[in-house]
Amino acid sequence: MINLNIHDKINTFSGLELARLKPRPNLYPKFWQNNRLNTIVARKLMKIADEIINSMEIDVDIDDIIITGSIASYNWHDLSDIDLHILFDFTKIDENYDLVKRMLDQSRINWNKTHNITIDGKEVELYFQDTNEDHMSKGIWSLMRERWIKEPKTEEVDIDLNTTEKKALGISNSIDHISELFQKSKFKEAYGYASKLKLKISRMRTTGLSKEGIYSPENLAFKMLRNANLLHKLSTLKIQSYDKMMSIKLESSNNLNLNFNKVWNNYLK
Repeated sequence: MINLNIHDKINTFSGLELARLKPRPNLYPKFWQNNRLNTIVARKLMKIADEIINSMEIDVDIDDIIITGSIASYNWHDLSDIDLHILFDFTKIDENYDLVKRMLDQSRINWNKTHNITIDGKEVELYFQDTNEDHMSKGIWSLMRERWIKEPKTEEVDIDLNTTEKKALGISNSIDHISELFQKSKFKEAYGYASKLKLKISRMRTTGLSKEGIYSPENLAFKMLRNANLLHKLSTLKIQSYDKMMSIKLESSNNLNLNFNKVWNNYLK
C-alpha cells in the first residue's frame, strides 16, 4: 500500500512547511546578486533552452525565455525548482491551438521525466507558454532581455494556517481512499475517483489564486500536497488504476478447448 504519511506532515506544518510558504527577506542569494540573475546561472539556462528549441525544431520566433515561480521571488525554499518557460505564439505552429498545446504539454512532460538537470541543487523544470497567456507569478525574469519583466516585492502576509491544514488533510484522506480502492482491485472506482479528485484540486487552486492570490488557503494547500509528493502519488494511482482496468488475461487455448468440450458434452446429455 502506498504510504502517504500526510498526517505527520500536517502535525509539523506550523514548523517546516509553514517556513517554506512564508516569504523570505531576500531573493535566493546564490542566484540573485544586486537584484540581477547570476551570470553563470543565466548562461546555463539559456544554453538549456536553446538546445531544447533546436532539438524540437520549433520553427517559430521565440518571444522570450523566462524564469519564474518561487525561485524568482521572495517565496523560495529548499524544494524550489527553476521554472524555465519558453514563450512563443502557439498559433504560429498551427491554428489549432488546443492541438499544439497538447503536443507541447506532452513534450514538456517527456523532457522533464527524461532529464534531471540541477543548478545548485535546484531542478530545472521546462514549460512551454503561449505569449498571449496570462501568467500569475510574483516575479518574472527575462533571460533574453536580461531584466525583470515583473520585479518581485517583499510583503507581509497573514497565512490562514487552520483552513490550509483542513483542505490539505481532506484531500490527503481522499488519496488514502483511492489507494485502498486500488489495493482491493477496485480499479474502475479508483480511476474514476482519482480523475474526479485531480479536477477538484485544479479547480480549488484556480479559485484560490483568482480570489486571494498565492497566499490563499487553496493554493497553499496545493503547495503543501505537492511538497509532500502526494500529487505525484495521486497521478500514479490514476495511471496504474487505468492500466489495470484496461488489462485482461486470456485463458490458454487448451483451457478454452476443455471448457468448450465440457459445455458441449453437458449439452448433449
